[in-house]
Amino acid sequence: DQDPEGERPGARDGIRCSLSSDSALSKPLDEAFSLWKKLLENPGIPAVRSLEQTVSSLQLLALLYRLQDKPIQALESFLLLRSLCQRLRDNLGMANSLCQLTRILLQLKCPAQAQVFLEELELCLGEDEGSE
Repeated sequence: DQDPEGERPGARDGIRCSLSSDSALSKPLDEAFSLWKKLLENPGIPAVRSLEQTVSSLQLLALLYRLQDKPIQALESFLLLRSLCQRLRDNLGMANSLCQLTRILLQLKCPAQAQVFLEELELCLGEDEGSE
């Protein structure tokens, strides 16, 4: 069936378009994740122009994966962020990444794994209170 205008795509065309555009959007994110992972695989603080920008970029990467409904990639990104914040002794950034990790794991119905990060979060917050 074609509509009178003959230009409106059918539902299948819309789905095909969505899937191909989803793949097109994921590719740059996956490439960015791969680069961040490579940069952070060595111990210590990475030699980057701006550590604040690096933290923000990793947060954005993880959140974009969440928006695309890619929880595993979001988890991996938040794990990278947690690692970086730990190296920087950024308790607030670490607490944020631990909250996000816990939230995603609970959404994936993995309460035992979420509990591990929740306990780490409690320790992190306890350290932060002790430093004030």
